[in-house]
Amino acid sequence: MLEVKNLNFGYGKQQLFKQLSLSVQPGQIVGLLGLNGAGKTSLLKLIAGALYPQGGEITLYGRSTGQRHPDVLADIYFVPEDPWGPALTPEAWLERFGVFRPAMNRSLFYTLLEEFKVDKGKLISRMSYGQRKKCALAQAMASGSRLILLDEPTNGLDIPSKAQFRRSLSMLDLQETIIVISTHQARDLETVLDPILIIHEGALLCKFPAAVVHEQFSVRRVETLEGLPVVYAEQGALGYQALLADPGAGADLEMLFTAAIHNPEAFRKALEKQGENIPQEKL
Repeated sequence: MLEVKNLNFGYGKQQLFKQLSLSVQPGQIVGLLGLNGAGKTSLLKLIAGALYPQGGEITLYGRSTGQRHPDVLADIYFVPEDPWGPALTPEAWLERFGVFRPAMNRSLFYTLLEEFKVDKGKLISRMSYGQRKKCALAQAMASGSRLILLDEPTNGLDIPSKAQFRRSLSMLDLQETIIVISTHQARDLETVLDPILIIHEGALLCKFPAAVVHEQFSVRRVETLEGLPVVYAEQGALGYQALLADPGAGADLEMLFTAAIHNPEAFRKALEKQGENIPQEKL
């Protein structure tokens, strides 16, 4: 289990997190959504031990991540938005750095490289951004780490590579693994993310299961909003594109996110009406 207890952190006078507490269970691929500057990347770095809390504690399976014990760090794999590219081939990288990952699945690593169509004979430092990103994702998914943190993993990937990434995630044995994905590209990953966390204006706005997106909301094009359970609507030349708190054809995750940011209270009330738990922890 990943636990964040009473976390405080900020940059100078900017307070990002204040008394944040949350927990994530093994077997989950968590979607972390928020606007630019909401603190998503900082939260991943704090969990990874790359930044230090100014108060509170972060633990992974009962052990502090901030103390940076080698065995704890080996259980965490963080892939930043722009991953480092050493002057090594993927095979040479594995031989040099695999020793720090005792649970590394070498066979899976090579399989993922093949499926991602990564040139195994090319220096990682000379790869394109997309190829370097795919190599880093293969490293993470084959690492055997019980906590994998991915910051904007689909940035730089072409459409077939995004599809392959989703397939690769779905094939992983997540029985004891937690994956946390920070993304602005919600539509790229909405079929694999569950649960969803939205952070906004220093607060954990809501947390809900993926089923909410498809089973408890609907999107309709209507001429008028009168009499409808409207959570959010966008007006166009032909009327309104409306997100309704009403089971129907389902909604997409990006529209739910926009609704949550545009009108947080209406969105929270809609979730409460649907019986979802709304976390009270503040970021």
